[in-house]
Amino acid sequence: MPDYAPHGNYEIWLDPEQDRVIRIAASGFVNLEMLRLHNHRANEIVEGFKGGPYAMICNFNGGMVMTPEAEDAWITSAVGRVARGLVSVSFFFDSEAEFKTLVRAQVTRVLDAIGVPWQEAENEDEAMNQALEILEQASSS
Repeated sequence: MPDYAPHGNYEIWLDPEQDRVIRIAASGFVNLEMLRLHNHRANEIVEGFKGGPYAMICNFNGGMVMTPEAEDAWITSAVGRVARGLVSVSFFFDSEAEFKTLVRAQVTRVLDAIGVPWQEAENEDEAMNQALEILEQASSS
């Protein structure tokens, strides 16, 4: 299969206030090449946790749709992250998000496939609260 130019918007970073929370903002039509670009950055962040528990918060901004190849790649990379401490994923949409039903179906299919607890939040604050609650439970067990 030929490589294509990256499509979509996909950002990943360590939350500046919560050192065990990875933030993702994704929108548009995300393809495999875009996920490949950001997989390296995600792995750098995860290595810093040294196997300790961490959570992800995903903001699907104006809506995000993945190609089938991108969806498969996300499952593959996320399975490795679960093995290295991922304990929870919370996601939310902003009020302008398009294709919520499709995005929700793709995202929950990925999260169910990797076997990590996940929650859909109403907004960013709720997503953070969910993530911190599960991190606290994971850290105390």
